[in-house]
Amino acid sequence: MKSQIFVLTAALFLCCSSFGAVYPSQYDIVYHRIAITLDPGTSGAITNGSVTTYFKTTAASVAKIGFDFNSNMTVSSITYHGSPVSYTFTASVITISFPSALTPLGQLDSVTIHYNGTPVAPATSVPSGYNYSSASKAIYTLGEAYTGHNWWPCKDSLVDKIDSVDLIVTTPSGYRAAGNGVVTETISGVNRICTWKTRYRIATYMINFAAANYTNYQYTINTGSVNLPVMNYLYSTDNNATYKAYVDVIKNIMPAYVSVLNDNYPFLNEKYGIADCYGNWGALEVQSMTFCSSSTFDDYTLAHELAHQWFADKLTTNDWHQIWLNEGFAQYFQSVIYPENLKPAATATTQRSNLKTSVTNSSTTYISDISTVDKIFIGAGTQPYQKGAMILSMLRSWLGDAKFFTALNNYLNGPGIAYNFTSVDSLQKYMEATTAGLNLTNFFNDWIYKKGRVTYAVKYQYVTNGVYIQLTQSPTTSGQGYFDMPVPIQIKNGSGLDTTVVILDKRGVLYNSVTGKNFASNVIYYKLSATPTIAPVFDPKTVVLATASIASSTTLNSLITLPFKEIRLTTTPKEDYIKLNWSVNTDESLQAIVVEKSTNGTEFLPLNSFLPVQAGTNIYEGNCTDAAAAETRFYRLKIIKQDGSFVYSNIEKINGKQLLQLELFPNPVINELVVQVPSAFNDNHLELRITNTAGQIVKEISSGTINTTKVALQVSTLGAGLYNITLINGANEKLYSKFIKL
Repeated sequence: MKSQIFVLTAALFLCCSSFGAVYPSQYDIVYHRIAITLDPGTSGAITNGSVTTYFKTTAASVAKIGFDFNSNMTVSSITYHGSPVSYTFTASVITISFPSALTPLGQLDSVTIHYNGTPVAPATSVPSGYNYSSASKAIYTLGEAYTGHNWWPCKDSLVDKIDSVDLIVTTPSGYRAAGNGVVTETISGVNRICTWKTRYRIATYMINFAAANYTNYQYTINTGSVNLPVMNYLYSTDNNATYKAYVDVIKNIMPAYVSVLNDNYPFLNEKYGIADCYGNWGALEVQSMTFCSSSTFDDYTLAHELAHQWFADKLTTNDWHQIWLNEGFAQYFQSVIYPENLKPAATATTQRSNLKTSVTNSSTTYISDISTVDKIFIGAGTQPYQKGAMILSMLRSWLGDAKFFTALNNYLNGPGIAYNFTSVDSLQKYMEATTAGLNLTNFFNDWIYKKGRVTYAVKYQYVTNGVYIQLTQSPTTSGQGYFDMPVPIQIKNGSGLDTTVVILDKRGVLYNSVTGKNFASNVIYYKLSATPTIAPVFDPKTVVLATASIASSTTLNSLITLPFKEIRLTTTPKEDYIKLNWSVNTDESLQAIVVEKSTNGTEFLPLNSFLPVQAGTNIYEGNCTDAAAAETRFYRLKIIKQDGSFVYSNIEKINGKQLLQLELFPNPVINELVVQVPSAFNDNHLELRITNTAGQIVKEISSGTINTTKVALQVSTLGAGLYNITLINGANEKLYSKFIKL
């Protein structure tokens, strides 16, 4: 719904899921046949009305069902299986008692309510409910939020979509009625009978009609290989080029929406259209036919209402507290999607800016008080339209276009919610499903329930081919705590660099929106293709609910340690030296790789320094050696980046046992080789292995046969040549040596 002046009124209604009908959870509506007779030329009265309702029971035994209906109307009779049935009609609720309880669960049954009367017309500027003008000789209904029961007996709820509806309006032949679905018109004597049939599921408040001296200005739009009829019911005074030009914009807007959403018009088998209504109040997204006041025909209003066919009619909020699920989407399509697809770039920029600045510094999205229509749509301090639209804008910035619009398509076609009621939980589910591990709970809770917006103190430091950014957030309304949100910042220089990074601010820890990289800090670093020189621009496309002050810094690089994808250091003890190999995988530019060593694991000194050598994209590799010694050694890498900051690798330890000497004699040998076993190496789990130069084991002795001080080996059967000998203890530490067999 869109209103120019946002003034609505209605009687007090105290329930959001169902207005007042008793036993609403005991039956599910399958079909309504609504038949009314009226004459807009003389009065607003419904002289003859009936509603036949087919329903299925949802309880094992159902003795009564109830319908909401305004008490100023008259119920003449109610029939069940062709006979009168007992009922009461008090406090705007009809309660029907069956002759015997309906069993079993799931029974299909029906009742018919006959009624008449003149529905109460709210004395307000925006006419919710049933509206009649003797001057215009016109009647129209607006069922949102819960005023359908003003003119017909119904289950005025957000819990039960109706599978199918026939609405039959009989008027004098000079009038015709607009409604949901497809129409058949019949002239019967002096009367015209307009029979509207919809076979798409529909919420109660979306069932509406408008009756006047209409002319049908009709055209078709080819969408999804279907020639969709667009029926525009215009007053005779508005049947001119000006109003036809207004409604002609649908020819462009609908294909654009279908393309953006990758989802066809939801009521493709029926129609779309605009029904002209008197007054100056705005428009309502009646399913498959928007009702629009004559004075508010314009392309932005029609863009808003068309978006509702997806977001409100196909998917309908299940809670008036969360009306932003209808109105935030329609406002976003009006202010952002429509301009950016069909308006000049400058206009689109202006519309985005106007949307952002329209959100106040103390508003909420959630409607806490839903006792009246006024409070739902124009409650003090709430902005379900503008702030709701900005929630979607920020989600799009957070996810990026591809994921955001994929999520919308999946949301629109989600099992259980397509052509049904939806919730914030459902929207969150489909947004999170775009990215493994994504959790948007804080984001939704913050922007729906908390007041206001945020401001940032932004600091930046430019370095060679990179930038450090610090964000410090403050709420615009005190006491609201932290808001999770995306933060776009544009980075430029004067020679081609122009990029916008989107920082995800999650409770003060900043994340790269593309890689997920974070530094566990409110400071983040981005590697760039060139060195920036122009001061950054905060939120360059006005897509988030934040403003900022920006200042440069020279110390941000000291506040975080840049992460590396992988740093690997390995050490291998040899016979008389230690070999060190390293591999560094990083997208950072490196200045040097320093090998450091220590004898206590805390105090390190440089062993050697190397210029980084790339072995592949973003991969640096190298190696060096250190002389063997009897003491324990510790080694690490110090990796120095171009800006002078650095990180360390893991520490590798070489136990002193691994550096002991394995003594052999005689060497060369003819018959018997004596191996001296170091006592510090022996842990009573020893193994001795002799291999030839091809690596084949030619002799092996396991623990239990090895003397703790020396081993005498018979090697007379070995062929002449060079052999390797390895001694292994229970800790899998190894000592190596070689001997020559004569």
